[in-house]
Amino acid sequence: MKGILTPEEKKYLRRVTNYLNSLGMYDGNIEFDIDSYSVFDPNNIDWNEITHFSNNYRADIPSGLIPILQKIVNYVDEQNNFEDLDMDMINYQRVEFDIDVKDKKIVFSQWWSYYERGDGSSIEFDSDEDIEKFKRWEGNEFSDVEIPNDGILTVPYNGGGDAGYLEDRFDQNGSAVPAGIEDWCYTQLSTNFGGWENNEGSDGQFIFDFKHKIVTLDHTDNIESNDSNTLYEESFAE
Repeated sequence: MKGILTPEEKKYLRRVTNYLNSLGMYDGNIEFDIDSYSVFDPNNIDWNEITHFSNNYRADIPSGLIPILQKIVNYVDEQNNFEDLDMDMINYQRVEFDIDVKDKKIVFSQWWSYYERGDGSSIEFDSDEDIEKFKRWEGNEFSDVEIPNDGILTVPYNGGGDAGYLEDRFDQNGSAVPAGIEDWCYTQLSTNFGGWENNEGSDGQFIFDFKHKIVTLDHTDNIESNDSNTLYEESFAE
């Protein structure tokens, strides 16, 4: 990777590492959070707010360091080194500088996290007891619900960020999901997939098969993955 730092800038960075070392810091970290729905734009950085190291807010950033950071950011932008991310998949992103005290190098990196689909799983409620319960539903909860010719009704659900919900209407005909069926579905989610609505969340559907008197619960968890890209790295050792 081509170096762009001048001898004077490298000398200044060595002074910065002496300063960090005096504070008992092994490195100096400076982070810039980015809106998860936006592509990073260096022009959006308010450099006046970059006053303290991210890994030690008691440590002031020397004023002479800012022009060096700006130079690296602008160079990376001109070289189009930023990772081209699918913004629809991004959950969190940031860029950061790391000044390594021991190895005397500066690294500028891009970090992001995104959701992936985990392996799906299914549960069939097909025991004799379950089938008898289904038959009772037909005479009570489902008595006013229109059943399609194929005998299938589905109810999707979705959870994430510590909140979740079951759709209040069936996909096939728009009929309202009976309160008793809704309660049963929430109970099964809590029993079989506790925490289904937390953090990255999950989604799936309940499938009511009226011909066979069976309910199937299809469930898929979301998984948060992390990745990074080194945008720029240069040694400033003597």
